[in-house]
Amino acid sequence: MDQLYPLLKSVIIFFLLVVFIQLLKRQGVFNDSHQPVFNRLVTELALPVTIFSTLAVSRIHADQILAALVMVSTIATCCFLAYLACRAMKLSYGKTGALVMLAGIGSTSTMAYPLIRQTFGANSEALALGLIIGEFGACIPYFTIGVPITAWFGSRETSQTSEVWPVIRNFFVSPIFISFLLGLIVSQIPAVSSVMAGDFFSTFFGYFANGLEILVAVSLGLMLRPIDLRPILPLFLLIVSIKLIINPVFALAGGSILGLSSLATEILVIESAMPSGAIAAVVAGRYGCDGALASALVIATYLVSLLTIPIMMILLL
Repeated sequence: MDQLYPLLKSVIIFFLLVVFIQLLKRQGVFNDSHQPVFNRLVTELALPVTIFSTLAVSRIHADQILAALVMVSTIATCCFLAYLACRAMKLSYGKTGALVMLAGIGSTSTMAYPLIRQTFGANSEALALGLIIGEFGACIPYFTIGVPITAWFGSRETSQTSEVWPVIRNFFVSPIFISFLLGLIVSQIPAVSSVMAGDFFSTFFGYFANGLEILVAVSLGLMLRPIDLRPILPLFLLIVSIKLIINPVFALAGGSILGLSSLATEILVIESAMPSGAIAAVVAGRYGCDGALASALVIATYLVSLLTIPIMMILLL
């Protein structure tokens, strides 16, 4: 609760940055061709450096692992609820596969980490906790379990089999995962960790970390575009209900049941309240599920989350 005002302030600032980027796009300063560049700057430069520099000077403890388990359980439950709803609505396998993943997989890396950093401060225990929860509780399970599930739904839709291993392999050799792994290793070597905590490296890494929020805002601002929700309104309401409302409620319940610290519970709720992840839409399209539907819903949840995140924080924290 102590961080509620800083979190609300961070959401408002982030929203204003996104609006500002949209205005610049309308003025012709940015165009759609710039989005892949900023996406790569986030995922291959600023975010990996922030992950490594945060974990390298942190320590792993039981609270973080328990929180990651709560995250995994919450995501699995929400995905199953979406599956039941899709079966009840008699949706195709392609739509079902896309919706199941969108209901559980959030924008942990691209939105949650910058928001946590902006709210709790750089080099904070909160950011290290968020990284552990996000990677162990969401990213790794998604790429090892979620991607094959998506491919299975896609194969039932198209009656074709797809190679899943390349996507899984790409994640484990990605800058985000490598920086996460190296940060964990360095954190267990006191001599190296103390060097990383020194003034020189703190200042060096700070340049990258300080630019993370604006790079994410630019990337998101370029991604957003008008969409017609009328043809997909029931599916939109389903994903918003599960991903943006039920998900954080379940995370809060799980944290309370396990007796997690107030900080761990807050981080869990914040990460669970994030909009659906763009990576889930990309993978859905690649493996025969309804990628167009998934992309539209990702954009819609990003827009709606700018309202639901503050509301859920007020109600739950």
